[in-house]
Amino acid sequence: MVRKGFSVSMMAAGFGLVAAAIYPISLASGTSPSNVRVTVDSASAYVSADALGATGTYSDATLTTCGTSQRPQNEPTIAIDPRNTAVRTSGANDYCTVETNHDAWAGYYRSADAGATWTDSLLPGYPLDSSAQALASPVHQMVLSGATAAGDPVQSWDNSGNLFYMGNNFSRGVPDGNSANSRGNIGDVWVATYAPANPLNSSTDGSRYVRTVILAKNTSGLGSFNDKTAIGVDPANGNVFAAWSQFHGSGCNEINVSRSTDHGATFSAPMKVSSSLCGNQGPNFAFGPTGQVYLAWQAQGGGSKANGTQNANGEAFVSSLNFGQTFSAASLVLTFNPFGSGQFSGNGARECGDAPFNCPTGFTFPRFDLAYPTITTNGSTIDMAFQVALPDGQGQIQFTRSSTGGATWSTPTAIDAQTSGHQFFPWLSSSGGKIYAVYYDSRRDPNYLATRPPCNSATGATYACLAVWSSTSSDGGVTWTHAQVTDTLTNPNLEQFGGRRVAFFGDYIEVSAVGTAVAAVWTDQRDAVLGTETVTGDGDAADVAGSPETGGTCTSSLNGCFDLTGGLNQNIYTASIG
Repeated sequence: MVRKGFSVSMMAAGFGLVAAAIYPISLASGTSPSNVRVTVDSASAYVSADALGATGTYSDATLTTCGTSQRPQNEPTIAIDPRNTAVRTSGANDYCTVETNHDAWAGYYRSADAGATWTDSLLPGYPLDSSAQALASPVHQMVLSGATAAGDPVQSWDNSGNLFYMGNNFSRGVPDGNSANSRGNIGDVWVATYAPANPLNSSTDGSRYVRTVILAKNTSGLGSFNDKTAIGVDPANGNVFAAWSQFHGSGCNEINVSRSTDHGATFSAPMKVSSSLCGNQGPNFAFGPTGQVYLAWQAQGGGSKANGTQNANGEAFVSSLNFGQTFSAASLVLTFNPFGSGQFSGNGARECGDAPFNCPTGFTFPRFDLAYPTITTNGSTIDMAFQVALPDGQGQIQFTRSSTGGATWSTPTAIDAQTSGHQFFPWLSSSGGKIYAVYYDSRRDPNYLATRPPCNSATGATYACLAVWSSTSSDGGVTWTHAQVTDTLTNPNLEQFGGRRVAFFGDYIEVSAVGTAVAAVWTDQRDAVLGTETVTGDGDAADVAGSPETGGTCTSSLNGCFDLTGGLNQNIYTASIG
């Protein structure tokens, strides 16, 4: 999700939204597929939805600034058009709007040449958007009420050239007295539709913005907050399914599902599917061939009907056999010890950096503790992957499958067992009898220890050691072949947020497979620029150019100071891996 908890006033005081920088390490040529930059925000320009769909020529200062400001993007999604696999769309939390709109927004990116080049845009409705599309959007009305941020992007296509884009819209709230909570968290979850500009020309699929629909709204104070989105389209009938986590001020949060049977024009009232489970977050859809709808997420046992799993962490699952009209009771189909960043802090913190985010261990790292499952269908079977902490603390991606519609699951096994390095953020997709997995992997970390976060030395100095890897199975997950996707290692630990004091690297990466076309997408920091720490620095090698700790003068992300340094130039990259 978009990193939350910092108000606009805090950002202006130096608690800004900023990006990362790395020591890029290029690998030997020929070892990885071509890496293509999706978010071209240097010497370029974003286009409006109006221009993208060839319905007009609207532009504004926000779009112009986004093409040159070199601001961060993270939490990418990618979707390949089943009608024309040369058409691909992506999205991300896009911080290019911070300078003009004072918060992040949902980026929308489109390629019509199999990912070789990209046109970058924004979901209509950001605060300074006065286009006709924005004025017609209910999300823009929420923005005018104070919900100025949008993110958590996920996407899915139908078979008619329509792209469905889901995310959330929110206010960061204001501090609630001396508590650690905030109040005034207005916002919503939404689904936008992008159709073909010309229905007879599949190369225009997903280019014309049609509408945005709000599925649920947050309630004021500590009532509820909607987050952690998922979307999927049933290929059997084109029905669109959306799911999300609804967090409450007290009690167990829940997973809600909503369905559209009219191509995204309207959605059903939210339906709770998480039964008596607690800690519910990170839903993910998959579909069977004849009306089966599957949904999995991370959860904890809880409630009087938890059947002895009250204190267990695991993956929850429900299924529908009637095209999503009703779902089975939720249950934990497997339990495990999730791999998460909190094990490296020494005090349970999810992320560590400079004070006030410093931790007892002295390490610097972003959070990577959302161990929710990713699922896909491969014929009549359901495949699942998730990140596990092994007994020594190493992070490993494991795989399980069900040939009984989710009633039983195989014993989890490692997709790519390694003696060195942590693995996290898996994503699955399948096509043509093959299963594709992508994940971050730090096996090239020269200072790896199971008890140490990725890309940290014993003294807390950070460096580039992280890569994206892919694994492919043609026999149902029994065996896998592996390849490194990224041609440059990256440093996930740079102090991007909280006034350049703490890192943020998003919560997921993705892969999409249609026919023989397969594409991965990830957050990458190869283009950002590190500063040189002053003699009073802490030696973490995680400080970006322009930051005061490197002798820079940039104290806020709300102006253009960082645009000139390259220190915030975190980007989204993609590669074809099929």
